[in-house]
Amino acid sequence: MGIGFGKKRDKRRSDVSVEISELPDYCTAGALVLGCGNPLVGDDGFGPAVAERLLSGGLPQGICVINAGTGSRGLLFNLLTGPARPKGIIIVDALDAGRAPGELSWVDVDELSLEKAEDFSLHMTPASNMLYKLRAMGVEVAILACQPSPLPDRMREGLSRDVERAVARAAEMVLERALGMLGL
Repeated sequence: MGIGFGKKRDKRRSDVSVEISELPDYCTAGALVLGCGNPLVGDDGFGPAVAERLLSGGLPQGICVINAGTGSRGLLFNLLTGPARPKGIIIVDALDAGRAPGELSWVDVDELSLEKAEDFSLHMTPASNMLYKLRAMGVEVAILACQPSPLPDRMREGLSRDVERAVARAAEMVLERALGMLGL
């Protein structure tokens, strides 16, 4: 869900003449949620599962949810280089932090392990570098991580029982955090 800004012109970039109302919803949302991961690799599909859960219900105005799969990098790049960006971004992904499978935790960008900092299934390119830059530009950045069960050796759709049970709670946590980003 985007926020309508009418025909305001963005004044931050004088070299670009873009109608804010012409931008994709994810650029103008108050809070953007990106469900990251590959649903063909077991519990790595946690982020997309949470995004789909959120999308299946009614979302408050100002919150945009995208099942980004493995494509978060391009979305983040567009936000970095575009004339508008959300007030806050929530990344939802599976992250091996040595916890019990299905355990949820908020992770600061600065706490990402070097392995994830260079990966970004939280996928490809150092997307964490883009999150650092967005944060430096005034965007609030939050990461909700779920401890996966060991990922399968070969492609296999479907979440483990523990991670599947975490999806509903994660959706609640994300919605609460997104509303907080909007000041609600």
